Amino acid sequence: LGAACPSASLFAEARIRRALSQATLRHRALLTQYAGGFGEETLRRAIARRALAMGLTLDARDIVATGGCNEALALCLRAVTRPGDTVALESPTSFGFLQILEAQGLRALEIPTHPRHGLSVDALALALQTQPVRALLAVPTLQNPLGGCMPVAERRRLAQLLARHQVPMIEDVIYNDLAERDEHRRAVKSFDSEGLVMVCGSFAKTVAPGLRVGWLEAGRHGAEVRRIKPAFGGGNTGVVEMAMAELLTQPGYEPGLRRLRRALAPRMAEARDLVAAHFPRGTRITDPAGGIMLWAEMPAGVDS
Repeated sequence: LGAACPSASLFAEARIRRALSQATLRHRALLTQYAGGFGEETLRRAIARRALAMGLTLDARDIVATGGCNEALALCLRAVTRPGDTVALESPTSFGFLQILEAQGLRALEIPTHPRHGLSVDALALALQTQPVRALLAVPTLQNPLGGCMPVAERRRLAQLLARHQVPMIEDVIYNDLAERDEHRRAVKSFDSEGLVMVCGSFAKTVAPGLRVGWLEAGRHGAEVRRIKPAFGGGNTGVVEMAMAELLTQPGYEPGLRRLRRALAPRMAEARDLVAAHFPRGTRITDPAGGIMLWAEMPAGVDS
């Protein structure tokens, strides 16, 4: 048990090394100059193609490459909030999200979240009516840490709710490719007609955690994200981005995702069995539709 990442043995290390070596040889000029713009165009085009699997039609020019998903989330939050603002998020949520909010001086408003169906849209609707919510930060697919997947109808209803209240959403899609069912990979942003949903992702859970390549598409807030991006460290490492672009466009990418999902399923089942056998009697544990996270609830009287 540890960080939310598949075992290193499940990643194609040799393929990653080859892509990085080839990118260094082919694009060695990038090693001796500052990175310009908001990511290598080849990478942004590859990300736009991958986003089709989430029901998204993105313009590569609107995509901003980042140093991992956390930077993407932090940029989007900074673009739509100011210190002291309230951000709605799932409960329980990723501890990393709470750290980002704390670093930016933001307040967290917890929204009840179901271990199978994800964030409660009804509870969020009430919060939007009664609280000064400036943004929503959520993981609709394989939510961290419960592993819930919001039904497609609820994703559509969520986008409509946000549009009525004109509240932006930062949607973390980092786990979408690990979902077992195609419908769970569809992003809330695919139902967004007003540019309110800002989508953030990376390939740390599916391709290469060590390359630290993330991305975002900020909709109507794209110009503000581009304005503040230089303050978060400017450009990224060009040769690494080119290596990631190569990994994303290789013919073996989709089969690799299927192999990863098949390898994770029995490991998750084994972990659940071990919890059932060895944790205190009465412990409850989630059974998510894919992914790499389990949430255990101890029985009353046990201090976890």
